[in-house]
Amino acid sequence: MAVLALLAGLLAVALGAAGEPCPEPAIVPSYYTTSDAVISSESVFVVEISLACKNGAQNVALYADVNGKQFPVTRGQDVGRYQVSWSLEHRSAQSGTYEVKFFDEESYSALRKAQRNNEDVSRIRPLFTVNVDHRGAWNGPWVSTEVVAAAIGLVVYYLAFSTKSSIQA
Repeated sequence: MAVLALLAGLLAVALGAAGEPCPEPAIVPSYYTTSDAVISSESVFVVEISLACKNGAQNVALYADVNGKQFPVTRGQDVGRYQVSWSLEHRSAQSGTYEVKFFDEESYSALRKAQRNNEDVSRIRPLFTVNVDHRGAWNGPWVSTEVVAAAIGLVVYYLAFSTKSSIQA
């Protein structure tokens, strides 16, 4: 009897952890990408979405796919807020538009199954897609400010020395 109660408890936890389906999602996306490579070691991408489902589901488990690489989507403290983030080395993070595909549990498991079986993953439809425009990261000026300051100092020294020499002559 205790075993039956334990199984019932585990089943309840498993069902409670499963996400709800979200038919006809309405999203409001926002995103951030690194724009300055001088002060960071990698380019970071952060996508936040506000999600409202037609059936009012609030416990939607989401997964994101970016260029064939999957990431878990975290739920925010506010109801209906979700976030996914990833990072790339600056030279790998080319400027352009990154397509972030969001999957619910059902479509994500179909995606993973297709990947395992080397099937065509393009036939699996995501729940929705967000396009992230990355303009690239600025790597700083071509010439560092220290070199410019040293060059100006040398020019001033040369002018002062040549002027002194012409005055004394």
